[in-house]
Amino acid sequence: MKKKILFCAMMGISVMAFARVQAVWISTCGVKHYTSFSDTTTYSQMADIIEAINYIECGTKPHVTINP
Repeated sequence: MKKKILFCAMMGISVMAFARVQAVWISTCGVKHYTSFSDTTTYSQMADIIEAINYIECGTKPHVTINP
């Protein structure tokens, strides 16, 4: 019983350590992206990163709005 509890606790800790936010978006060029962000990344930081990726890829900097 103790081993099962310890195993469950370790699995919970490992899942929390690798918590990620997944974003799926399509650039203005029409390319679909799957981008991972750490769990501590704010929505404004995510929007800035997506804008930068789109600018590098397509040459345009769109206004990104994130709907949680």
